[in-house]
Amino acid sequence: MEDSNKNEKDKKVEEVESKKNDDTVKIKIGTVGNFILAAFVILIIGTGALTYYLIHTAKDDYDKQYNEIISNLPINNIVEEEEQVDDTVANMIGSVISDVTNQTSNTTVATDGANSRKILNEELVVLYNGLVLETGTMDEVTLKYIDGLADASDKYVITYYNYENYSFQNSKLGTLSTQVYEGLVKIDNVGKIAISEDYDAIPRDVKVVNTMPTIVSDNNPKVADYDTIKTLITDLDGNGTDEYILILANKTTGFSKITLIDSKGSKIADLASIEKSKWKQETNAEYYLSISNVEIIDVDNDGVMEIVLEIPQATGNPTVSLLKYRNGELQGKTDIQCSLLVKE
Repeated sequence: MEDSNKNEKDKKVEEVESKKNDDTVKIKIGTVGNFILAAFVILIIGTGALTYYLIHTAKDDYDKQYNEIISNLPINNIVEEEEQVDDTVANMIGSVISDVTNQTSNTTVATDGANSRKILNEELVVLYNGLVLETGTMDEVTLKYIDGLADASDKYVITYYNYENYSFQNSKLGTLSTQVYEGLVKIDNVGKIAISEDYDAIPRDVKVVNTMPTIVSDNNPKVADYDTIKTLITDLDGNGTDEYILILANKTTGFSKITLIDSKGSKIADLASIEKSKWKQETNAEYYLSISNVEIIDVDNDGVMEIVLEIPQATGNPTVSLLKYRNGELQGKTDIQCSLLVKE
């Protein structure tokens, strides 16, 4: 009996131990499962964080590289307004066209310090009645013939743009004339003033009237002494105000002159004059300075129209007086006393 009770007791002890071991195993299994689950969750969170970091890092690198590329483009600033973008594109296109044009024509653009002239070709050629007119300085200059025997004479056989009576006339090919003096020639087939460059040599209108503007007569009462009057009205220097060039003649005294008046009606200077005692000593010979002695044209392509005066000479070709009026200052020779008498 005691053995039986003992066996039952031992069996219960074993059952309790077995149950205890099972619970312990379950606890261990549960702990491992929780650990794995936690590790998996941590892995997912870590992966997400890493992905987020990589994405934003890549974005920052992309933005940095994009900004560097934009900053190195020819257009320094990307404007938001459509009009500004159009202006930028237009300027770029204009620049390209200008470069192509310059390369095609083999010309250069430079600045002459004296006149701020835009130099289109290697040499600007200006002719007056087919003779070379030097335009480097404002002064009274002698017209020059061309050495027809020199190799360089062929450089004058080019297309000229011809002006007369304050307007453009045409463009023609200049040709060397037959010999005028020994070895000397001039250029034929050209106008009164011929220029080798194609630019607007008369950028502002020149008006011719047979009267005197009131502003001039009010400030110059002595002009009433002249019975022949012509007035050239134009804005010589392009500052928005007109100047006046008077061609005056007194048929009683035989005196004539050309005078420059500013926009306020004040006399700047008498440019040239001739009196009866300086005419040729021939019966009924008369000579008055007239509108045919004056041309107004930009001969050096600086935007200012020069006054070109033809000064008669007793023999040979006339000389030409160049004058430039700009910013209230007159450059050139003034008060030239003309004479048709042969010096003894």
